[in-house]
Amino acid sequence: MGAKDEDTLEGGFFSTVCFLCHQSAEKALKALLYHEGARRRALLTHSPVEMISAAKELKIEAVEDLGRPARELDLHYIPARYPNGLPGGYPHQFYDRSEADKAIRAAHAILAAVEGYFRSKNTVEILVDANGENGPANRKDGHP
Repeated sequence: MGAKDEDTLEGGFFSTVCFLCHQSAEKALKALLYHEGARRRALLTHSPVEMISAAKELKIEAVEDLGRPARELDLHYIPARYPNGLPGGYPHQFYDRSEADKAIRAAHAILAAVEGYFRSKNTVEILVDANGENGPANRKDGHP
């Protein structure tokens, strides 16, 4: 994670961390599916669970075992994003550090699998880090 990510986490914005983890995994999985020629329907979803299922249909083994992290992140798409996404309160009241840590681990698992897939196919040019440089290997913090 970069400095701004650390500020979000350390600042107690746990619902935001969870939502951004969902978004990171969603975008990585969509890149994978798009690269492999997935049907339009598979690309229109926001659900990592549905994207993992679409990847299985395409026989993409790299993400086959990511059902649990995908489910973890699916839980955060609406509640972490919208102030009325939870009954009886707003996201900041319901999310804590442990929820954020679980979401970070889930996102890292998915990002690492997608990165590994592209590396195994020798298509690393698709991997770009936060500075616009090719490949997460350029990152100094050790995270995908």
